[in-house]
Amino acid sequence: MKPKFIIGIGIVIVAVIAVMGFAVAGNSSMEVQVNDVVAQRLQGVDLSQRVLKLTGVVVGDSIVYEPSSLHLEFDVVNSREDLVGSPAKTPRLRVVYQGVRPDTLVNEAHAIVTGKLSADGKFYAGQAQDSLMLQCPTKYQSAQTASR
Repeated sequence: MKPKFIIGIGIVIVAVIAVMGFAVAGNSSMEVQVNDVVAQRLQGVDLSQRVLKLTGVVVGDSIVYEPSSLHLEFDVVNSREDLVGSPAKTPRLRVVYQGVRPDTLVNEAHAIVTGKLSADGKFYAGQAQDSLMLQCPTKYQSAQTASR
């Protein structure tokens, strides 16, 4: 083989690896729970530059929706048990979403929100369609649990 051919193949391989690396790094997000984010903020860790995938449970009485501007805000806590125990003392994060309010946004719905934490302490969901995903707690119960 000629040296030019080997160098050309090497450059193509390096370019493909670089493109794959940038694609993975650009689409990656760190999955965190509410308590993790609150604890890191209290320690002074700056999370505002990272895309995070926040998981938590929706606090029903905190939902505020303005249909004219499609502005939605709600609080999430770490787990359902936090809502039952002492909800006033439970760490919460305020989620801000711009878009139509999902039908499954109800009290105790399991939420997965992809976005960024802002300096104001609110978690801003991204603009992608899958930046806010919800699972209604009653819709997915088993037949035994629902009949109790």
